[in-house]
Amino acid sequence: MSFVAVVVSYNRIELLKKCLHALEHQTRALDEIIVVDNGSTDGSPDYVRQMHPLITLFQTSKNLGGAGGFSWGLEIAMAHEHDAAWIMDDDAEPELDAFEPLAACFDSMVEKPAFLASLVTAGRDTFNDLNQPTISQSTEKQLVANKLDGIAIDAATFVGVLINLRIAERTHLPLSDFFIWVDDMEYTQRLSHKGLALTIPSSRVNHPNTRPASLDMGSRLFYYVRNNLWFVRERSSSVSKDLLDTVGVALHCVKQFSVSKNKVLWLTSTTRGWWQGLFKRPRHQLPGSLLSSLTPAQRAAIGC
Repeated sequence: MSFVAVVVSYNRIELLKKCLHALEHQTRALDEIIVVDNGSTDGSPDYVRQMHPLITLFQTSKNLGGAGGFSWGLEIAMAHEHDAAWIMDDDAEPELDAFEPLAACFDSMVEKPAFLASLVTAGRDTFNDLNQPTISQSTEKQLVANKLDGIAIDAATFVGVLINLRIAERTHLPLSDFFIWVDDMEYTQRLSHKGLALTIPSSRVNHPNTRPASLDMGSRLFYYVRNNLWFVRERSSSVSKDLLDTVGVALHCVKQFSVSKNKVLWLTSTTRGWWQGLFKRPRHQLPGSLLSSLTPAQRAAIGC
């Protein structure tokens, strides 16, 4: 098995340093590390080139959000013919033994999983409740997961998720139009329909448990509304669940109105979110489509 780590980075060089140090010192070595830089202006690309010359660096030239960055990272990982990609943002800091149990589980399974997820912590042994996976309600899946010392899940955030690239090749990439939020849950839920998905609690990845200073989402309310509506429309679920989640988005908008400092911004963000969420759709990009947009020289620079 060949394993690669994919890190999406944007203007957080000090956090990136910690992340890369942890990845390069795993007790089970990774075969490659790919950094997708989303147009950083803090010197991150130069740092990677100078201090980590063996890392594959791809620069998007502009901020594509986490969704766009992970699409590129998985695209490159597939082109490099790895079996699985361990993906995370630059603010993730895996424990030094975090990858070993994931790789061991992946190796041991005759029928390879759709993905394996690390347990997200907010400091050693402290559960991060902002990055909770969606637990599977299937008793059959939980019995299988128990034998593998895991927990069956339906979806997870992109904080230490080991994606089976052979399965990922059979569907479209993460939906880059989401930009931020919900893209990870949509993508991993899509993958979990194609194979077993597990959280492996012995694999720990630290991630800041930073709650916003203000409850006011401001302009980001647009992404929350649009992306959650897109998620409802993209997935295969019951009408009752779709209706319940849509009502939940509406109630969240009402709550946001009460804490919003700028009511005009609330109105424009809410209106745009509902309009695009209901009447537009995110693009579906198949593996290979992103690389085809690069010149031969650009592809050669990243080994594709």
